[in-house]
Amino acid sequence: MEPRPMMDRLEAVFSIVPKAHAIADIGTDHGYLAVELINRQRAEYVIAGDVHKGPLESARSYVESCGLADKVDCRLGDGLKVTEKGELNGAICCGMGGFLMRDIVDAGPEPLEFYVLQPQNGQKELRQYMVQKGYVIVLEIIVEDAGKLYTAFLAVRNDCVEAYTGMTEYVDVYQSLPEDSLLWSVGALLEQDRPPLWMKYIEYLIYQRQCALDDMTEKLNHTDKYQDLEQEVNFLRNLLENK
Repeated sequence: MEPRPMMDRLEAVFSIVPKAHAIADIGTDHGYLAVELINRQRAEYVIAGDVHKGPLESARSYVESCGLADKVDCRLGDGLKVTEKGELNGAICCGMGGFLMRDIVDAGPEPLEFYVLQPQNGQKELRQYMVQKGYVIVLEIIVEDAGKLYTAFLAVRNDCVEAYTGMTEYVDVYQSLPEDSLLWSVGALLEQDRPPLWMKYIEYLIYQRQCALDDMTEKLNHTDKYQDLEQEVNFLRNLLENK
């Protein structure tokens, strides 16, 4: 079977996956990304894991139809618990919340060399967790797919940064970022690089928060939550103004 084209958000994720011997695709769904990792020589061996039997069987059928059953191992189970110590260089997690991704990384048998993560929420908490665990966020991207904006980032273990970036010295913007900075949620590297979708992304974040403010009743106008949202809107508007 000819490989099936991936959604734009998966293509974007693929674009930031480092080349490595063995990579896990956690939450593999239909297995499209797992197959592309092999076909485009990003990995020599892939573990495609999913907690749901239906999607995993679909992935297994697709992998077999592509003639890659010897290179893509489909495993049913919870996150990185389906893997063993020493099997992997890195892992990819897409299409789930940041808090779940944090738990998946934490429950793995060992700290991997890198993770490519595309969280749907909880971005602040996930980024802070990865930095606290000794990882450097070296790349962040924004992609638009079916009218929705997604962000993803590559986190590399501190002792592997040179191997995966080629840089002997790397300035980690997150190390000096205050814990309460909104850039933990927005993406400090995105703010630094300002890719083509940057303005649209920030406008969307402002819209989200403004809708929440507009939904609050007059009685809530003086609550901490309301004031926090107002401050966030002002911070984001300043980002747009400081082009």
